[in-house]
Amino acid sequence: MLRSVNRSEILLLTTAPPYLTILGYLAHLCFGQRYACLLYDLYPDVAVELGLISSKNPLVKFWDWINCKVWKRADSIIVLSSTMKDRIIAKCPQIEHKINVIQNWADSKFIKPLNKTENWFAREFNLLEKFTVLYSGNMGRCHDMDTIIEAAVELQNEPIQFVFIGGGAKQETCMKKVQELRLDNCVFLPYQDKAVLPYSLTACDLSLVSVSEGMEGIVAPSKFYGVLAAGRPVAVVCESHSYLRQLLEEAKCGAAFDNRDGTQLAQFIRLLASDPQLATQMGNAGRQYLEAKLTPEIIAQQYFTTLSKVKAYN
Repeated sequence: MLRSVNRSEILLLTTAPPYLTILGYLAHLCFGQRYACLLYDLYPDVAVELGLISSKNPLVKFWDWINCKVWKRADSIIVLSSTMKDRIIAKCPQIEHKINVIQNWADSKFIKPLNKTENWFAREFNLLEKFTVLYSGNMGRCHDMDTIIEAAVELQNEPIQFVFIGGGAKQETCMKKVQELRLDNCVFLPYQDKAVLPYSLTACDLSLVSVSEGMEGIVAPSKFYGVLAAGRPVAVVCESHSYLRQLLEEAKCGAAFDNRDGTQLAQFIRLLASDPQLATQMGNAGRQYLEAKLTPEIIAQQYFTTLSKVKAYN
């Protein structure tokens, strides 16, 4: 960062790792370095909502104070969702004018729709015969896995199978629940190599995305965009005010369900299993929406435009 100090250029800093924006703030104070913040997740909000630390803890209050200092000095704040913008404004209303919402993206040239019958991954793991519901990615503390397992319980005697690909803090708990409930319609597979992603994401008939209660506006699930690229319908488990619901409405690529409402999720799965044409229609609509608004080229242009305006203004 010190080697790249240049007052005429803007440094784009992310929250991965979380303290990186603080280093940018210090570089600004010491050398006048200009910077913009790209917030993937909100800290310390994640830890507070997960119950790992109390909101009254002095460390939390100090971190919030530092965040406001960092944001006020930044030339621009980029967030991944409208709900994340709302959370930041609630913490630091003075910076509302500099917050820009730029969504995540997926590479439509790398991940393409592929029929299950032509998919080696689907054949290798016996996913051809039954209607397959896929959860791919991190099964972490920020993800609602209970609602998905509840739906699996309701569908255990029907020709529908659930496939979980990935790992995370909740994976072991999910596997134990499946074992305790004697569910034979759930399969767990490890993380796959990146090269396998175009095949694993298209080896299903429906994909799942979930966000735990209280996490809306704190995290933004990037897996949603890969599902759109794969041309598969998506069922999202989230809170009623989630930005994902608006995306689903615009793209017409699936449906959203409240946390702890596994019954409604199960009914939606039944609907798509009984109506392949509807599932195909939703998957195609999601793919078209991605190609029109959420490709790397389109999102990169939004970043370029946002940062160029900041540079020109200053």
